[in-house]
Amino acid sequence: MVTENEILICASRGLEYLKIQNPGSVKDISRSIQALSLWDEPATFLIEKLISMKKDGYWETETPINDTARACIALSGCEKMQIDIIRWIQEQQRGDNWNNNEIDTAYALMALGDLRIKNEPGCKWLVRNYGPKWEHPGTTSLIITALIRQDREEYRDFIKERANWLLSKREDGGWTYVATSNLVIQALILAGMRDEDIAPSINWLLGKQLENGSWKDIISTTLSLITLKMYLDKLNSISKK
Repeated sequence: MVTENEILICASRGLEYLKIQNPGSVKDISRSIQALSLWDEPATFLIEKLISMKKDGYWETETPINDTARACIALSGCEKMQIDIIRWIQEQQRGDNWNNNEIDTAYALMALGDLRIKNEPGCKWLVRNYGPKWEHPGTTSLIITALIRQDREEYRDFIKERANWLLSKREDGGWTYVATSNLVIQALILAGMRDEDIAPSINWLLGKQLENGSWKDIISTTLSLITLKMYLDKLNSISKK
């Protein structure tokens, strides 16, 4: 059984590693802001850096939709949201999806969902088109997370069925890669899976932390810190019942 103290010790080491990094990509900066903000650590410099990289309401990268959505999620989490970002994300929707791509669509729906903006066509597109081609732990986790943030009750059967499928694909506590495993664990926590189903993966994650406090790189470290905070909040909510 994972204790709160074990989680706090690992998180402290991870945060110390993260604080001395200098993330340069929109993805790395956004995830860093998200992780630091969740743990009530200052992120002003990174917030200013991220906003300074914005152009006409979005971030011009090789994957502008999901990078802009990640930035949106990070900024909304620390109450620094800007309306032009939301407008740009909404304008990129073509018909009922974004870029005819499940990852772009999932991230766009997450960003909108965080701001309580419902987008039923996008959700229905994900559910309608879900099949073997998308049946990978990371992709499935992003889709589940998007649907939960949009309308948990409407898609509860799909979410529950896919969450159980994710658990069936677990090996030795994780899903091969640390980054993928974090996306899965976060989806399972949001889906309301039992603690006994999630705890083995938290144990696995703690065991993957390196001597320098990281989980190899910025993305894996930030995702791990986000997961640990989500799990800690879950434990605390259970203890208060």
